[in-house]
Amino acid sequence: MSLRRAAILCLSCFTGTAGASDLDAFPATVDGKVRLVIRLPRAADESRFMVELVPGKSEVVDCNLRSYRAAIRRETLEGLGYPYYVLAEPEPGPAGHKTCPAGSRSRRFVPVRGEGLMLPYNSHLPLVVYLPPGLQLKYRVWRGDKILSSARAE
Repeated sequence: MSLRRAAILCLSCFTGTAGASDLDAFPATVDGKVRLVIRLPRAADESRFMVELVPGKSEVVDCNLRSYRAAIRRETLEGLGYPYYVLAEPEPGPAGHKTCPAGSRSRRFVPVRGEGLMLPYNSHLPLVVYLPPGLQLKYRVWRGDKILSSARAE
């Protein structure tokens, strides 16, 4: 094998293949749930960031506040230690019972609430989440301020 070909093969190990092959270790489905992936951009100080998972579904609803409830569990790939998350089947959460004006029904994203949906920011691994079919996964990134404030004794 020529030195040039060996160098090209070596470079391809570090580029190009990272997107697809890093998911090969993760199962395609878990308990019939769909695999969704979030790839976070690199940040200078990732300890200042958190990722909030917001699973849910788009539904036609009225003016009453609605949500679903579900637990999320953290699993680990055996042998690699990579984390992934599995959301349980959502159940309807409490909803208001106020009278809504006529024509107030509209299509909105109805979120799933639960504990464990705020995760550490890590751009080095894909964030892999398994959701029941029919759910969507949205997310937002939270950033902590660089300035720390001091508490006072009172």
